[in-house]
Amino acid sequence: MVPLQFGVPGGPELLILFLVFGLWFIVPLAISVLIYRDAADRGSGHALAWAVGAFFGSVVVWILYYVVRDEVGP
Repeated sequence: MVPLQFGVPGGPELLILFLVFGLWFIVPLAISVLIYRDAADRGSGHALAWAVGAFFGSVVVWILYYVVRDEVGP
């Protein structure tokens, strides 16, 4: 006789899905915070705009900020 199996519906698949979506949210959020702090430390009046752009614009805005960050600020 086979014992009853116990498990959560979608067990490992749901874990992988949550990890992928979690990383999809956490990595841009962390980089946005870093960009905001760097722009604020440099005295940029647009630090919040850079952070929002970095969160939604992703890699393109990250590269753009890295290229122009020396020009950001007073």
